[in-house]
Amino acid sequence: MKRIVPFLIGFGLVAFSSCKQDEVALAPQTVSKVEDQILNADLLDDVLDEVEFTSDVWFGELKTGFVDCRTVTVVPEDKVTWPKTITIDFGTEGCMVRDSVFKKGKIIINQNASQNGRAWTKVITFDNYYVNGNKIDGTNTTSFSRASGSPTWTSTIVGGQVTTAEGMIKTREAIHVRVQTRGIDTRLDRTDDAFQISGHAAGTRIDGKNFSWVINEPLVISNNCRWIRRGVKVLTLEGLSDITINYGDGECDNVATLTQDGVSKEITLKGRRQ
Repeated sequence: MKRIVPFLIGFGLVAFSSCKQDEVALAPQTVSKVEDQILNADLLDDVLDEVEFTSDVWFGELKTGFVDCRTVTVVPEDKVTWPKTITIDFGTEGCMVRDSVFKKGKIIINQNASQNGRAWTKVITFDNYYVNGNKIDGTNTTSFSRASGSPTWTSTIVGGQVTTAEGMIKTREAIHVRVQTRGIDTRLDRTDDAFQISGHAAGTRIDGKNFSWVINEPLVISNNCRWIRRGVKVLTLEGLSDITINYGDGECDNVATLTQDGVSKEITLKGRRQ
């Protein structure tokens, strides 16, 4: 178990557990609001995971086809003409893409150059796209470059919005920079890839109040672990003191530490990367 220390990308719900029975409890509103922010970030960051999955399966051959319950369309379909429009369509009725994740609608990607090149940009938008009843809107622009020597992805969310099934609206604008730190020379083997993520975000909660967060220490993720291994994020919620999430010392586990006003609590993350 990670020790309490005296911090989405990312595509989940959180359950909280205490290591000490006599530990001073954090305010229930703090727990609830942090949970909401993690879910909001995960829903928006899940889009990048979806795009990358489709890229791995189809973009290399650039052909229209059916992947699981997704229908992927590439226009134009040849390998030499750019830019291209790639549509990932889950249908109007939707489908289950993995355990407990139901999607419907379309993700639309406009890409200016081949992924095999040294630089490209994808502009991602949505057409009635839902994840588990939550409607996702906004524009996500992701650019890739090898200019620094290390593969680097810069993602910007503009006008990001999650509308819940109950009609409540959460907004988010963000910038993430992901730098590959391991597995650079083994492009055909994704399992040994590791990355560091930096960035910040801001927006409004469902109660209309503002939030912001910044990654104070880079988040470390790897393709052979579903959890964030290391890093520190600081969350600022209007009307509350700053909250720090510490993801630990590099172990692959779903434990992090939440700290506010000197009071710390271990949390257990559920779902995908948080």
